[in-house]
Amino acid sequence: MKVRYSLEAFALAFVLYTTGLELALVAGAIIVAATILGDVLAGMAGKTVGAVVAVIAAFAALYFSVSYVGLGAGDYSDYVGAALVAVLIGKHVMDGVDAASTGEILKQNYVALIILAVVALVREFLGGGAVFGYEVADFGVISSAYQNDYFGLIFGGLGIAAVNTIIKKEVKTESLWVAVPVAVMAAIAGASVSAVVAAVIAVVLLISVRGKLTFSCTGKYFACLPVEMISLGFLTMMLTVI
Repeated sequence: MKVRYSLEAFALAFVLYTTGLELALVAGAIIVAATILGDVLAGMAGKTVGAVVAVIAAFAALYFSVSYVGLGAGDYSDYVGAALVAVLIGKHVMDGVDAASTGEILKQNYVALIILAVVALVREFLGGGAVFGYEVADFGVISSAYQNDYFGLIFGGLGIAAVNTIIKKEVKTESLWVAVPVAVMAAIAGASVSAVVAAVIAVVLLISVRGKLTFSCTGKYFACLPVEMISLGFLTMMLTVI
């Protein structure tokens, strides 16, 4: 049975929207709502209708939340990020899912939302000693580096593995649906030739070793997407530092 939460959209959200707990809660709630809405309409009016409605709802809600509620920069990059997440929600609806009870659908989505919030709490605290934007501590381990995309990838891979472990689902998801959007966003955020080159090289290196990663000796809930996200995170980190 396939997962009933929008796996790729949540994976990308771990990278883009876990720099702060407030942002993660808003973005996660929107992804859950759009996913459930899309699945319901897909069952009633067809996959195309469900996917289109889910994309429109997710894009509008994500963009305006991130841009105008004081949660983000409010520039063109928010359009790009929101559009990428929205498209992945639409892809989830178009892919279709097996029949499942309402309880199972809600459980998987709520587990994904909770883990997203936990990762955001950890990243916000380690990145600035703050929670919900309020500084609560100042330790030596605190560093703004935890706000970078490569840590988003690493924590995101761990987060997706945690979700899959809790809901007991093994996934064989196409990791490039996450890797390529992350590279695009990294290039936009970097706004430099070196950032673009690093993003492209990281994705190329990931492609070159994906087969070995897929069949590596990882736990069954770490296989495929989670371990590939973690690997891309480390590759991006090394290329960025160099």
